Amino acid sequence: MEEIRGNVYFMADCHFGLPDKQESDIRERRVLSFLNHIEDDVSHLFLLGDIFDFWFEYKDVVPRNNIRFIGKLASLSDKGVKIYYVLGNHDMWNFGYLEQETGLRILRGNHDFKINGYKIRIGHGDALDPKDKGYLLIKWIYSRKINQRLFGALHPRWAFALARAVSLKSRNSHVEKDRYFWGEDSEPIIRYCRDVLKEEHFDYFIFGHRHYPLDFSLNEKSHYLNVGDWQNHDTFVVIKDRTCQLKHYQQS
Repeated sequence: MEEIRGNVYFMADCHFGLPDKQESDIRERRVLSFLNHIEDDVSHLFLLGDIFDFWFEYKDVVPRNNIRFIGKLASLSDKGVKIYYVLGNHDMWNFGYLEQETGLRILRGNHDFKINGYKIRIGHGDALDPKDKGYLLIKWIYSRKINQRLFGALHPRWAFALARAVSLKSRNSHVEKDRYFWGEDSEPIIRYCRDVLKEEHFDYFIFGHRHYPLDFSLNEKSHYLNVGDWQNHDTFVVIKDRTCQLKHYQQS
């Protein structure tokens, strides 16, 4: 288990590119404002997936937008900030460009860390419901290299348009659900955390994906925190000294 000490920040679900460039650029400026705000404080930054609404790297082509955000990651990395990027379900097709250009570290799936003495499991938060066979099948299909190669054979103009249309339809179908907390029995991530706790203790579970900022007590010693998103909430989690808090960023 990797051990970390310092001021550790977590954020997720910026979905850059959705629903169009104009709104995405406004969101990117808010995220950049936040990163500038924490620049002199952060030692480790965890990006918990779906930072981009769609990401695909051809051998010689990468998405052309969000260069300011990518440049900011490179700048933070150059200053010694350790950046971890946990791939989500929208940006899972990441093949090394961001690692090479910014110095961040790509993670897939769930990972355990000891941060400032806390035992923590982190991840994007998708694919945790074993009953959701349809979603698990789709993710399996997307993860197959042969399917990635077939998609890569499309011209970028058509490939990106297709992917964004599918993503927008998916996001619109979940907008209403993501507005509310539907009770612990209806939250797959909470059920997952409780199942894990039957076998192993964690002080905190920190996930994204749900788009709903949440600090939920699983028992007397364990909490589940969802970092929310940057489409509607502008929320993040910070572990600093001996505190772990869910916070809202308000741009000055």
